Amino acid sequence: MEEKELINRLRALHFIAGVLVNQQNDPRCSVCKSRAKVVEDAKEELEKLESNLANTAIPEPFERVYKRTKELFSEIKVPENPIPQRKEGRCFFADQECLIKECFDVYEDLLGKD
Repeated sequence: MEEKELINRLRALHFIAGVLVNQQNDPRCSVCKSRAKVVEDAKEELEKLESNLANTAIPEPFERVYKRTKELFSEIKVPENPIPQRKEGRCFFADQECLIKECFDVYEDLLGKD
């Protein structure tokens, strides 16, 4: 993987990790099943990134972003029994959109994923 793509993936993953950490303080998102699923998907993305970084050096400023991203992931907490908030009528965003899923969609859009 080219350095440019690695850096873009890292920046986008840093974004989603920050959202996941932030929303664990939200009374609805913190216990939501959708958030738990996105955490799982994001951790898979981190593993892919780490395997690619093993073979490629990135500039120092992005090494710091990478370290901070790993720190953010270590701060993420997921409940043992997450609740499907939207299905239970507890999440009220327009069109029943999920804030966390929408943010993960942004992550994927930034990387050109389907």
